[in-house]
Amino acid sequence: MTIAKFANEFECKPYMIRNSHPLISSRADWHCADLAADRSWARHLTSDHIAEVTAALHHARQQNLKLGEFFKAEFPLPELSKILAEMQNELQEGLGFSMLRGFPVDQFDEHELRLIFWGIGSHIDQAVSQSKFGDVLGDVQNMGSDTKKIVGRGYRSNAELTFHGDSCDITGLFCLRTSKSGGLSRLSSSLAAHNEIARQRPDLLELLYQPFVWSRRGEALANEEPTYQQPIFGGKDRNFVCRYLRPNIKFGYEVSSLEMTEQQEKALDYFDDLINDPEFFFEKEFAPGDIQFSNNFKILHSRTEFEDFEEPEKRRHLLRLWLSPPNSPPLPKDFEVYFRDIRAGAVRGGYKPLGETTFATTENE
Repeated sequence: MTIAKFANEFECKPYMIRNSHPLISSRADWHCADLAADRSWARHLTSDHIAEVTAALHHARQQNLKLGEFFKAEFPLPELSKILAEMQNELQEGLGFSMLRGFPVDQFDEHELRLIFWGIGSHIDQAVSQSKFGDVLGDVQNMGSDTKKIVGRGYRSNAELTFHGDSCDITGLFCLRTSKSGGLSRLSSSLAAHNEIARQRPDLLELLYQPFVWSRRGEALANEEPTYQQPIFGGKDRNFVCRYLRPNIKFGYEVSSLEMTEQQEKALDYFDDLINDPEFFFEKEFAPGDIQFSNNFKILHSRTEFEDFEEPEKRRHLLRLWLSPPNSPPLPKDFEVYFRDIRAGAVRGGYKPLGETTFATTENE
């Protein structure tokens, strides 16, 4: 649906009320055409970079270091670390995402690739748990998870995933293998959508800064309620943040037996129409060896449905890290109920684990 079409559908009357949330100027306010024209978001690894990673891997193996037992000091990358530092800054101050391309995954076994991704991720910063089971290095694979269930996790399925942000500051993905067909990656700037709503429907924008009911989708601890309240948008200027998972909001209202108002539904529908408009999202294929980092508070991501190979050793497989970097912004007070620590640079996000952390995902259906 184009901007003109949905403006007509909602009988858009811009600026009928005072806009208390003005436009936010940022490089993260991009559209599809911007990224198609400027490919600076993709950085290609050189043979020297790959040699550095290989040497760091050998160092870790010689020291008998295991996943979770080493950080960037024990995984030295003299030149590549400079690029990773630039990427870390780009995630907060630039486009909101960045990629490394061209790592030769076929030259390493899976355990080595896990060590490599952990080592590279440690240069972005600290990993946090991806579920209450404490999985810090996750596997994005089709394990038959039913995303229609309240406890279903999308990354464990082959289903289409709607645009969302993960429950952390930064998501890292390392593609080991692709699917037989489908599985295209999409990115959409929540800030671009925010600014368009500010131009066209400031009345709906106001609602998106107000709390909605969210479900914890089976990840609540013993001392936590199954639902909580949090807005979609928060913060100002360079500290703007967005958090959006429409299914979590849907389940939140179902679990609490509450109903959204008609205007709240309209605000979410309007936001959905924008981020799903081809003018607003950027679509690309993951290739084996691609490593992507994205800022969940600025960039939403989705994936098309995919078909896997029959042979297990050929099936689509990505490794995932949820990271908490030192240059993160403060979060609004409304976000404290979920993220616990909202200070700038705090280690936050993810799920508080029930026990010890692990380094592979645990089926929890």
